[in-house]
Amino acid sequence: MNRAIDGIENTGIKERAVLFNECSDMCRDLYKADDGCQRQSVIRFAAGLYPRLAYRTVGADLTDEALPGEWMFDEIATHRERLRDLYADAVRDDDGRVRRATAKATKELALTAEMLEAEDELWSMMDELDTLAEECADSKRRHVGQAYEDAAFHAEKPFSLLPEGLRDALEGDEQSSGR
Repeated sequence: MNRAIDGIENTGIKERAVLFNECSDMCRDLYKADDGCQRQSVIRFAAGLYPRLAYRTVGADLTDEALPGEWMFDEIATHRERLRDLYADAVRDDDGRVRRATAKATKELALTAEMLEAEDELWSMMDELDTLAEECADSKRRHVGQAYEDAAFHAEKPFSLLPEGLRDALEGDEQSSGR
């Protein structure tokens, strides 16, 4: 699995995006295995396969033209939706290794949503994770809580992508101006 993940991470962004579209259903099917190690590997593989096309928009206007190739924001939103659906199942998995891998991978989706200023997506993630936490047994709740905290961090910190010194200066300006 590590070789497969390394191979994906060394694949170009456009190729990875195409592979993500081709492999996401396969990942979903493979996740249904009885073997917890396989389910964990599927989560790690899907997280590695995630093309992160939105990262290419940093510093640009959030338009389809900011994305590489012919990709559009609707298509990359579908990528995130597919991962969120997979992660929603995996974060409450019976195997702790799967839940840990999922909680870790959720950070990437939350960061992407923040970068795209998709507050509604972040709040939706938080609502879903909050509901899952209420439904989960105590042993599973910890990992759901970790995923929730990551989503909440990005939803509630509008300056979290800025360098710390600049963020502190901006927050200081807001406080001194009475905002």
